[in-house]
Amino acid sequence: MKYLNNIILLFFIFFLSCQKSNEPLRKDKIYDVNITYIEDDGIIGFEPKDFIDIFDDDLSELTYNILGYKIKYNLKNGISAHKFYNDNRKIITDNSYIFRRDFIDIKNIDYEQLKKDILYSLSNETRINIKKLFGYEYGTHLNIIAENIAPSYRESILNVWKSPVKNRNELLVGSRLFIFTSLYWRAAASEFRDSSIIIVNMPLTANYRGMPAKYIADGGFADRIAAENYHIKPCKSVSIISTYQLLNSDIDNEIRKKIFSYYIVQTIAMMFPKYDMHTDEKHSIMSEIKGFDYADWYSNIVNFQLKTPYKTIKEYKDTIKK
Repeated sequence: MKYLNNIILLFFIFFLSCQKSNEPLRKDKIYDVNITYIEDDGIIGFEPKDFIDIFDDDLSELTYNILGYKIKYNLKNGISAHKFYNDNRKIITDNSYIFRRDFIDIKNIDYEQLKKDILYSLSNETRINIKKLFGYEYGTHLNIIAENIAPSYRESILNVWKSPVKNRNELLVGSRLFIFTSLYWRAAASEFRDSSIIIVNMPLTANYRGMPAKYIADGGFADRIAAENYHIKPCKSVSIISTYQLLNSDIDNEIRKKIFSYYIVQTIAMMFPKYDMHTDEKHSIMSEIKGFDYADWYSNIVNFQLKTPYKTIKEYKDTIKK
């Protein structure tokens, strides 16, 4: 009987611990969000002063006004892309099978195989999303969409890969610039233990099997990756943000910093209350940025009544399986 009571007690403790881990985050508590910046100094990036301007008390107030969460932003450290890459070479070796399985070698692939890879990604999306992302009429065969997209998708990525990069040879594995790929950063996401927001100024090319259709619609690029990371408390997630597209847009720098502030709030909304992105309501903090048109996205948020997000996600969906 005593043994049975012990079993029941242990089960009860386990049940309570599970319940506690699933409790919603408290809105009366201040949460620390640490930020790490990884920079390739051969590519345009924010200046240190810009980060101080962005992650000040005004951003905490903006976050609270929109989301209701008290966030304290901490700029932890900055590191060069080359140092990060050299210090974390095990990311490549530990995940080599993922790269062999999912990486699309955009430099050497033929169009027929590329069309198959694009088709594989598109087939995972609903037809409604295909219409919204690509403008094709409902019922258009996915083979036709993949055939029309493949050449421009490949060329846009190659243009970036061919662009001058400082100390390029130090970042190569064979002929592959893995650190420029979102696949690399998805693998790296689980490595972080302290910072929940990682900012990079490098482009994130989306050349892997099963990439979201939005990445394909955006020319094969991603400007943000959100992934689960249970080492990061309490949000249990990490976001990798690329400033490449934003900083290469024709926007005044002061406006650019304001846009990035709202983009950070959107990122926090993905990580804490786990709000979902959507295209149905453009006057919402969770509205998608179409074609990296940050100015239009920002205008639709600050110049109109801001609508509240309407749904949350249960998990960060990804085709990358370890």
